[in-house]
Amino acid sequence: MQSPLSSSGRLLERENNRRSNQARRVHCKRSSAWADLPQELLEIISRSLNIVDYQNLGRVCRSWRLFYSEFKQSFLTSHSPLIVYASTRAKKYCYFFDIATRMKYKTKLPRHICNFKFCLGVSSGYLIMLCLKTNDVSRDYLWVINPFTGHQIQFPCMPWPHCIEDYHDSCFSRSIFASFFASFGSQGQDFLIMILSKYVKVLQFCTSRDNKWKQYHYYNKGGHILDRVVFDGRIYVINSDSRIGIFNLRSCDLRFLELNFAPRFGSHFDKSIRLVASNGQLFVVDSPKVYRIDLSRKEWMKVYNLGDQALFLGHGDMMCSKVINPSKWGGQSNCIYDLFPFNNKEPWKTITRYNLFPFNHQEPRETIIVDFPQKGEGKGYASTKICSWYFLPVSSSIENVRDE
Repeated sequence: MQSPLSSSGRLLERENNRRSNQARRVHCKRSSAWADLPQELLEIISRSLNIVDYQNLGRVCRSWRLFYSEFKQSFLTSHSPLIVYASTRAKKYCYFFDIATRMKYKTKLPRHICNFKFCLGVSSGYLIMLCLKTNDVSRDYLWVINPFTGHQIQFPCMPWPHCIEDYHDSCFSRSIFASFFASFGSQGQDFLIMILSKYVKVLQFCTSRDNKWKQYHYYNKGGHILDRVVFDGRIYVINSDSRIGIFNLRSCDLRFLELNFAPRFGSHFDKSIRLVASNGQLFVVDSPKVYRIDLSRKEWMKVYNLGDQALFLGHGDMMCSKVINPSKWGGQSNCIYDLFPFNNKEPWKTITRYNLFPFNHQEPRETIIVDFPQKGEGKGYASTKICSWYFLPVSSSIENVRDE
């Protein structure tokens, strides 16, 4: 015969199970209601989200994840450019600043690249970082990472400069003039990194397929190469003689184009000349002058008005620049957004600014200060390690170089 206590225990267990199942059904019903929100309502919700909230939206449920994937590129295109920044005191983090909302974001770097020495460039949404492990240069490497998608690729360190001292002192960062990262080949599964040396006439490039560096010396090809860009599946370069050429990876050869009305840049090979590819057009920037290269007519054309577009000009060796339409996020059109970090005497702060230079010289210039506090990340003076424009639309699509 069962005791009254055991019977009451079973009854209590059944009641608890009934209530638990009832609560689970209510929860599933509510979750289903959120998952079944119409697409039009999700579009209204997404317009008020920042980049972090939009990424979290894609993690709520399957239907929201499908919406996130389908409209991700449209959302990123309507978002303002960010400023990515890290100082020499930052060991674990880099920062992003939204110029439209003035919000700051902080992202933690992977453990194995926290103590990177230099950022050699920002390209296709990837940070190209030089990681120094020991005094043995053969153990150093380049780490290419997308801070939003988390995609990472490691390359061996380039063979030049040859001296260990050049790698492990501050002179090394000034020896690298520009670098870029792109996909390579028809499948887009191979990746390419190219390094442009500042003082020596050599192009260095490496593909993830071979994982070996190749060098192209152009001593007999005219002036120093000042910049390079991927445009229409090809690598275009510009040199100090105002000549534009196409570099072929397969044949490892540089062929210059015959273009009319080319201006003269002067004799300073380290002048900040930019090649900018945007919206299916190729531009040359000798700030504040802007030229458009008409390849069909084989001529340079000076740009006197950007219309509803604006030029975002990178600073120094970062060289991350684009021509985009800022009206989508309330920015100022027909002007140059010139990013420029400057030194600050206060050791706990590093300050960055960007200037707005209207193409209409009668309009006033504007300077916006961006303050990145660095308390708690080290002692001493904080100089800049990363300071570049970061364009969200290209963070999810890598420029492709055709294998021809």
